[in-house]
Amino acid sequence: MNNGKSQDNVIAQEVNKEYSQSTKVTISEEALNKLKLEKESKETEKSSPTSGFSQLSSEEAQQVAELKSRDREVRTHEMAHMMVGGSLVRKGASYQYQTGPDGQRYAVGGEVSIDSSAVSGDPSATIRKMQQVKRAALAPAEPSSQDRAVAAAAAQTEAAARLELLQQSAESTLTEE
Repeated sequence: MNNGKSQDNVIAQEVNKEYSQSTKVTISEEALNKLKLEKESKETEKSSPTSGFSQLSSEEAQQVAELKSRDREVRTHEMAHMMVGGSLVRKGASYQYQTGPDGQRYAVGGEVSIDSSAVSGDPSATIRKMQQVKRAALAPAEPSSQDRAVAAAAAQTEAAARLELLQQSAESTLTEE
């Protein structure tokens, strides 16, 4: 009876070993972005003082709390652009930093570069692309004036593409008659 249990354990270990070696996990780009955001937030939230900052006054502690809050807000804002922008995002977010009284750097501004160019010779593709650009620009809970300007420019490009599509449709109708 003991021999049977140990044999079962050996088989279970072999199955577990085989399973763990053959199983692949694929992490989506969205999940990787979330992990990156969490890592960056944790790095800025380190509470250990650096370079001679041993204690903060209540005013400095308040400033640090405000900087931490702004940092989270900025990173969340830019992450929203990246997640909705998807393949149109040219590169990840870039941030502007401010060093707090605790010696840590906090993101106080940021931007995400999104491809908002028209698709040459394909008004239908341009329309789809501009719709995604508008969604990406307006994705954050509180879009900035720059975000609204990008969305407005995309709406104009989309309208021009719709007009071009109508003209192509009218021309093809005339040539068929």
